[in-house]
Amino acid sequence: MKSILITIICFISSCTFAQGNFEKSMGQAMNLWQSGEIQQATALLERIAQAEKDNWIPAYYQAMVLTTASFREKNKETQAKYIQSAEDILNNTAQDNNSEWLVLRAMNKTALMITDPMTKAKELSPSIIGLYKKAIAISPNNPRAVLGLAEFQLNAKKYFNQDTSKECEDVKKALSLFNEEKATVPFAPSWGKDRAEQLVKECK
Repeated sequence: MKSILITIICFISSCTFAQGNFEKSMGQAMNLWQSGEIQQATALLERIAQAEKDNWIPAYYQAMVLTTASFREKNKETQAKYIQSAEDILNNTAQDNNSEWLVLRAMNKTALMITDPMTKAKELSPSIIGLYKKAIAISPNNPRAVLGLAEFQLNAKKYFNQDTSKECEDVKKALSLFNEEKATVPFAPSWGKDRAEQLVKECK
């Protein structure tokens, strides 16, 4: 998951932000996130979300900032707070037919799972897989959904020393989808390609 965060930040740092109110504010929030200012970034994203009530993207990034921060956080109390805050955002915004939203839900549950994998994996794994599968069903060409499911199952099979050839093929499929992807909405999720490329190399 650290690799996903690095990929997202690399994408953000390469963007040229437009100067409209939404674009400018989102650019400021992304810069705060890139600088590690988690609280400031999420506070600004919350304000943007309140002003852009019909736009799911600010809330998406607010939850994304918190979720990715939780993977890196060493303090268990702060980590739990990040995960719960992100979950609250995900639960309070009705986007259950949004493939990207479901991918983020799966990531958030994964963050919770790895806080105590020995006790939480059995409970949460089916839900995480189900979220990725639903995301794929809604949008079969969403590379983040295809990659997320493949990587999650890849890690599980590696842990149990099982054959991962199918998951490696799915990662290759995700990479192909990334190469075809074209963003049409400002700040629409477009992260993940670098992670797919890395996993393809590891599969070889």
